[in-house]
Amino acid sequence: MSKHIPFRTCLICRTKKEKSQLIRISLDLDGNIVVGMAPEEAGGKVLNTGRGVYVCRKEQCINKITKSVGKSRRKQAYALSRSFRQMISVENMDQLEKTLSGFMTKSAI
Repeated sequence: MSKHIPFRTCLICRTKKEKSQLIRISLDLDGNIVVGMAPEEAGGKVLNTGRGVYVCRKEQCINKITKSVGKSRRKQAYALSRSFRQMISVENMDQLEKTLSGFMTKSAI
């Protein structure tokens, strides 16, 4: 019998992939963004362990969240806020941009 492999959906492109191929974005108890850590890896400091989103490692998906400006940036912040069920600050969006740039791959798939 094969082991169950969990799949998640990318917040941006809505593509379903294995959980291990996506980047997890969540909030800690202080409302700060935590990137790339499962709740058990973050020492249990993640707010609402189920309250997280996943993003592809594709350059397009990461850029859509981090490089957007003006109306588009507000739209991405709104998408994250809606997923987390609390407002995401501009400072958190800036922090997210810096952190996600290290996870990016140039893959077109």
